[in-house]
Amino acid sequence: MSDTPKTLASPTRGNLVSLASVVVFFTTWELAYQAGLVNPVFFSAPSRIIQAAAEVLESGVLQQDLSITLTAYGISILIAGLTGITLGLTTGASEIAYRVFNPFIVSLNALPKIVLMPMVLLWFGLGLSAKVFLGALMAGFPIIVNVQSGVRNLERDHIMLARSFGASKKVIFQSIVLPSLIPYLLAGLRVGMTYAMVGVLIVEFFASSAGIGYRMVLTTQNFQIDAFFVLLLVVIAIILACTSLVRLAEKHFGRWRPVSL
Repeated sequence: MSDTPKTLASPTRGNLVSLASVVVFFTTWELAYQAGLVNPVFFSAPSRIIQAAAEVLESGVLQQDLSITLTAYGISILIAGLTGITLGLTTGASEIAYRVFNPFIVSLNALPKIVLMPMVLLWFGLGLSAKVFLGALMAGFPIIVNVQSGVRNLERDHIMLARSFGASKKVIFQSIVLPSLIPYLLAGLRVGMTYAMVGVLIVEFFASSAGIGYRMVLTTQNFQIDAFFVLLLVVIAIILACTSLVRLAEKHFGRWRPVSL
């Protein structure tokens, strides 16, 4: 008889459990609405959300707003990634750079970014630039911190061993440094993707005339609660899709990481 405990380690079984929990949640929600336990003025229901989704798609408003938001979101992630990798590598590899810049990185990372909204609007106005700046600012810090940690936690023994065998810097980077850093980078990117969307939506909530965030505010002001939930689910779907892709990359590249000596 095996001593191995029974778990939900099987991917298929785990996925079925997750799917069942989602089905139970939405079924319970719909039943609560049908029983009159949900106030339709302030809340919605799955059946009403499906109906509203068809109306929103037919109007063409969602496609236009989605294009605007995704443009700002994509640029934010790109800038955050490039900046985060650069600063993370610099502060991780250089002790002097770490001592100089890390206090500012820690302080700005701890700062609630929403308090910068007045200055962001003063600097960038109401257009795309404000969304990109705040989105990149919020997404950049998880990437910086993770890449920095990856560099500072490199297995020095592996590098010294490779050097002792005459490995070139290029070989060391490709076979030791890069495989060790990629898991850290992807972990930071996964968190940063969520923060980037938050930053973009914050600007659209308060200072925009287009985009998903603007449309969400407009629907609540007009008591179009069903349409609001459609937009909310769209935002959730975007973030889940992006972070799921990064998780797949993490599983793939996680195999690269050298085993500790």
